[in-house]
Amino acid sequence: MRETRVSKKDNLFVSSRFVLPEHREMYARIKEQERRYVPPELDSDQLAELSEQVWQAFQTGTALVLTYYNGKEPSRLSGYVMHIDQVQQRMKLRVDTGTQWLSFAALLQAERDVR
Repeated sequence: MRETRVSKKDNLFVSSRFVLPEHREMYARIKEQERRYVPPELDSDQLAELSEQVWQAFQTGTALVLTYYNGKEPSRLSGYVMHIDQVQQRMKLRVDTGTQWLSFAALLQAERDVR
């Protein structure tokens, strides 16, 4: 059976015999920040298409599946657009569990729900 070795460069803690707890915590925080999801920035064409899809769903009463950034990672939500608040840049959705407000700034993608 062959052992796989981790190089010292890949794992800071393997290379040292003594690591302070503060340094271990700092290293873990840095690695977590590196893994953190960064939402893509949408260009003007993508924003216009997204806006049109939301507006059409509102006008026709069709359901949408929305992909949005929840502050940590992308999430999906299915529902009907009940109200569009242009002043506060958000929309009110009717979902299975009731209603939910969703900011336009958090939207990443919209598609028709084919239920």
